[in-house]
Amino acid sequence: MLELLVETSVAQSLDAPACQALLTRISGRIPDYLTINLTGVDGVILCSTNPVLPGRTIADRMHVRAALESDGFTVGEFIRLRHDGKPAMPFGLPIRRSGAGGPPIGVVTALIDLGWLERYLSEHPLPDNAALLVTDDSGIVLAHAPARPGTVGTALPQRFRPLLDADAVGTAQLVGVDGVERVFAYVPLSVGVRHIFVAVGIDHDAAMKGIDDALRRSLVWIAATLLLGLLAAYLIAKRHLYRPVTALITATERWRAGDRSARVGAVDGPEMTRLGQAFDALVEDLERQIRVNEAASAALRASEEWSRTLVENAPHMMWVNRPDGTLEFVNAAFRAYTGRMTVEANRMDDLHPDDVGRIQAVRASAIAAGTAHAYELRLRRVDGAYRWHLSRTHPIRQDGRIVAWFGGAVDIHDIHHARDAAEEAGRSKSRFLAAASHDLRQPMQSILLFAEVLRPHVNEGPGLDALGRLQHGLEILKGLLDGLLDISRLDAGIVAPQFEEFRASELLRSLDDAYAPLAQEKGLLWRVSPCQAVIRSDRVLLGRMLRNLVENAIRYTDRGEILVEAAVQADHLVIGVRDTGSGIPADQIDRVFEELYQVDNPERDRNQGLGLGLAIVRRLSTLLDHPVAVRSQADQGSLFSVTVPLATGSGVPEEPPPAEMAPAPPDRTERRLAVVVDDDPIVLAGMESILRAWKFDVLAADSTDRAVESLERDGRRPDILVVDYRLRDKRIGTEAILRIREMHGSDIPGLLVTGEIGTEPQNDALAHGFDLLHKPVTPRILAAALSRHLTEADGKAHPPAKH
Repeated sequence: MLELLVETSVAQSLDAPACQALLTRISGRIPDYLTINLTGVDGVILCSTNPVLPGRTIADRMHVRAALESDGFTVGEFIRLRHDGKPAMPFGLPIRRSGAGGPPIGVVTALIDLGWLERYLSEHPLPDNAALLVTDDSGIVLAHAPARPGTVGTALPQRFRPLLDADAVGTAQLVGVDGVERVFAYVPLSVGVRHIFVAVGIDHDAAMKGIDDALRRSLVWIAATLLLGLLAAYLIAKRHLYRPVTALITATERWRAGDRSARVGAVDGPEMTRLGQAFDALVEDLERQIRVNEAASAALRASEEWSRTLVENAPHMMWVNRPDGTLEFVNAAFRAYTGRMTVEANRMDDLHPDDVGRIQAVRASAIAAGTAHAYELRLRRVDGAYRWHLSRTHPIRQDGRIVAWFGGAVDIHDIHHARDAAEEAGRSKSRFLAAASHDLRQPMQSILLFAEVLRPHVNEGPGLDALGRLQHGLEILKGLLDGLLDISRLDAGIVAPQFEEFRASELLRSLDDAYAPLAQEKGLLWRVSPCQAVIRSDRVLLGRMLRNLVENAIRYTDRGEILVEAAVQADHLVIGVRDTGSGIPADQIDRVFEELYQVDNPERDRNQGLGLGLAIVRRLSTLLDHPVAVRSQADQGSLFSVTVPLATGSGVPEEPPPAEMAPAPPDRTERRLAVVVDDDPIVLAGMESILRAWKFDVLAADSTDRAVESLERDGRRPDILVVDYRLRDKRIGTEAILRIREMHGSDIPGLLVTGEIGTEPQNDALAHGFDLLHKPVTPRILAAALSRHLTEADGKAHPPAKH
């Protein structure tokens, strides 16, 4: 009917008056339970068989939207009519232009009065206590027979949901919506009428009556047959089963009571005779096995007694524990040492109180894992003295399971004290060298500075050559001092890494600045690959590792190139130093990390280095947990690589553009004001002399207060501050730089020069943006630092013009 209406001219033209006239004419010929509506795409009713509905909107009704979005006939879900509140079941069909295709221009709908449907079903009686149920695809009741007021429009109980979603027609026993249990035959949503679920339930007792009658008749016959069978079985069993079984039971009870001569023998019937014979054979096998087990047990007891006798009389302290680790017994040597009988309840009283917790933890872990364990502990002797012992305990297994634990202890008291004394001597040596670092560096610093100051005053000839040799020797001595002191402080354990996140390019650029001139002086091609990765490490210690690797590469490469490269691998950055130098033979690669060891330098030629650089690299690698790898071939060069973890955070500032390298301070033509603060008079004089030789005006002071007073009198703003870190009266150079900066309201470049080996100077330098130089500082390093900071300061004061 809807499809016919869609094809009419009034529907195709959406002519509301003509459509209403048509529906008014045919309304008398369609059932009164049916309402027909026609709407445009906006959902406004244009015409209806119910004259009160035109002009109303039903755009929000699900069946209207479904019809507009579908290609054909749709079945809606339960609704209540807005004008009278009656329940209804909606259907819809989209209106499209004939032959034109395209989107729908309207919808024609039909509404079935569900009250009529329920009345119709009630007028066609069902069997007694039967029920008929009709729902939509959401489980909303459309009709129920017999009629139940208030049921239509309600949701089915959840127990019906599996029936709606089933794949085929079926039956199920469950309680209906009226609370009565029935057997339901159902047609699910996927079968039959689309979007409609139908179920018919009949009374459970009525459905099962025939089955129950047939079952009762069958049970009567089964009972009669069973009684006859039991009677026959009893008569047969009494003769052929009961008597033989009684004989078997009697023999078993005698055997259990210890009468191993008991046998069943021949009995009535061939089957029971075979059973008796099998029983007699089993008894004989058991008797033989018992005799074997008794002999084995006797041998085992003898072996255990012998083993216990050996342990008991052993000259060393020994014990045996049960499988769970509890003490079984200790031997005579143990009892003699402690002067008492040790048992599980008091075994920990033999130990020094400070060792109990550690030992219990080790034992518990090893016993749970079933593994041997060893530890050093202090045992109390009979005279009350505690002595160090080495204890070892091993599991004893039998057939794969632990049957006991065997342990022993050996007195190592004298060895323990000798070892402690040796370790303390090593630590004392390292602490001494570490503590002496400042005092050793100070005179070395002044000698380096004064040697450079002498250069302009020595004419050409033997004097200039001698000065050059002196400075070369001082450079070697400085390298040896730096290496020894670095190794001593690493061995002393007083270097604590300061991990932070920073760009690898900062380290690579500093390597480029420091070593490009050295490589070029030697005629080597020098390259540093760019890298923007952010890493997590100790900036200073990682820099020391890379500097040592680069210095080695330059020292042992006479031609070719030095390449510093970086590559990201997974969550790490691998920084490599590659050279085309002499290389390392395969049998010596592991030895190059030893102190004072050098390939092909048995004469200890100092011009080939000191053999400490790679030893420091190995210690720093362990301290930072940055693995170092080596690949090398003799006469073909080497590749040393350091693996550094990538950063996980994102708080690293943007990398500033690299500053151009300015000429070294001695070549400057303009006068700059430098403030030097150092509490060592010789170092202060040396620093003042070399700065004046480099055309600086110098204001020198031995304390922060005197430096501030001199600047107040002078009135000028300093261009650079060179300050010793550790000053008198427990004051530090950081205070001097910050006070002078505060006087002039600007970030004056500051250099901290220190002989300290701790982390305090490093932390202050990072926190305030100072440069940190470790004494003794060579004139070349000092000149490079001054040049870099003055160039950066000039760039900030005179930024490049914008075009």
